[in-house]
Amino acid sequence: MKRLLAITLTALLATCLGTFAQEYVPTPVTISKEKVKLSGKVYLSHVVLEKQTLYSIAKAYGVSEEELYEANPKLKETGLQKNAILLIPYNENMEKVEAPQTEPGGQNFIEHTVRWYEDIDDIAQNYNVTVKEIMDLNGLKSRKLKSRQVLKIPVKAVAVQAPAEDVQTPEEDNIVIADDTEAAAPDTTFLTIRPRESVDFSLVLPLNASGQVSEFNMDFYSGVLMALKDLENEELKVNMHVWDLSAGLPATEALCRSDFILGPIASRDIEAVLQRVEGRVPVISPLDQKAASLSNYYQNFIQAPTATESQWEDLGAWVKEDMEEGDRLILITEKGASSVSAPVAIRSSMAKQELVYEILSYAIVEGRGIPAILTEKMDKNATNRIVVATESEAFMGDVIRNLGIMLGRGYDIVMYAPSKVRTFDTIEGSIYHDAQLHISSSYFVDYSDPDVERFVREYRALYNTEPSQFAFQGYDTARFFVLRCARYDYGWTQRLGWERGKGLHTDFFFGPSASGNSQNVAVRRIVYRKDYTTKLER
Repeated sequence: MKRLLAITLTALLATCLGTFAQEYVPTPVTISKEKVKLSGKVYLSHVVLEKQTLYSIAKAYGVSEEELYEANPKLKETGLQKNAILLIPYNENMEKVEAPQTEPGGQNFIEHTVRWYEDIDDIAQNYNVTVKEIMDLNGLKSRKLKSRQVLKIPVKAVAVQAPAEDVQTPEEDNIVIADDTEAAAPDTTFLTIRPRESVDFSLVLPLNASGQVSEFNMDFYSGVLMALKDLENEELKVNMHVWDLSAGLPATEALCRSDFILGPIASRDIEAVLQRVEGRVPVISPLDQKAASLSNYYQNFIQAPTATESQWEDLGAWVKEDMEEGDRLILITEKGASSVSAPVAIRSSMAKQELVYEILSYAIVEGRGIPAILTEKMDKNATNRIVVATESEAFMGDVIRNLGIMLGRGYDIVMYAPSKVRTFDTIEGSIYHDAQLHISSSYFVDYSDPDVERFVREYRALYNTEPSQFAFQGYDTARFFVLRCARYDYGWTQRLGWERGKGLHTDFFFGPSASGNSQNVAVRRIVYRKDYTTKLER
């Protein structure tokens, strides 16, 4: 089968982004702090990385190669394998504590160099200090860290692990108790973070490289390349294979060599790939919200864009959080609408929140008489919270016109509506600000964010154009999944719900949903303020 644009990242970036190719350099050995107890003996659990040797591991831990063979009887048969768990005989000399330094103000500290997979919460937990203590000591204004950034860690709370003979239980010293029979199964014995240094994935897009190229798909692709460029700077090796779907589906074996598959775009194409890989590789839907239903049939399917149902769920919860004593709550729906999905979804969400509200349902032809009805339902001395459950531009326009009349009469209005209203070209945007519009959306770009500013600046310099929402989505999606795959290695798809991922354009949090943790349910909250600014609330 002909493959167009099937390339590795090394080849592609050689001309436009710089090469990822590197000369062979032995991988440094980082001393593990994870202990396991087997048959009364204590060991350190070391994950073998690519290009590490038995000699380099033994030298780093201060043990002999023969001691490693004795602790790992199968090692002589299997040899040293990437991602295998190697047991290191433990002794207290391995617990070296760095001599503390002292700040001018008298605070003792040690230094920690941030690794690419660590965030500030990880570091605080590892050293038994609070995030605030780290931020205060280092003068940090943001929780975001950079790879190789040197942090000062307050020494007063640095945990020094006890010698082996003093260790009694996992609670006392973070030891994983395992049977000898379990030690040979690296993918199930140690349920811990096992960072890896490289990720290999396939990008499947209908690029139509031989004909009229899809602008949206190329924007998404360009965003992915920007993400991989940043990951290279963070010392994570990424191999990407790009497949042009317009040339046909790639072969099964070619796809299954990847850690995961990103794409295609449309639901029917995603399902074709899912059938081709037969559950052997995770397949990520990057853009199509309607593809979420595939999670009911394919366990290896992951839905990256947040479904509309999750947005409605959040909007109902948001209304509940905002409601104060004396507020009026009114739900407006379109009578005789061709689609009832929006009113059904928001009413279900509001019922879960046990909200009490009045409902106003009318057809556009009745619009002229609506201000009189609103006068009866609204209160000039209270906040009137109006939820508009429609995705019809014409009906939304009539609702906005009527709310504008009520605003002119002195009513305080806070409006809640689906994110689709942002795409309505026929509605004057200023009324959104006057009505203090609240939107729960799967995406929003805060152009005042320093990271967004950097991305836009570099995107302009590289591609000589402005990044579209598809470019942002490509960046966020590729970065999130590559990092999660590298960070958690074995079983990374089951750990997507462990933490929330914040992107430039969208957020990621998998679960809970009707089909488990395979759907992104993260939502951004946006407020149109009366000063004509738009604020990202969350």
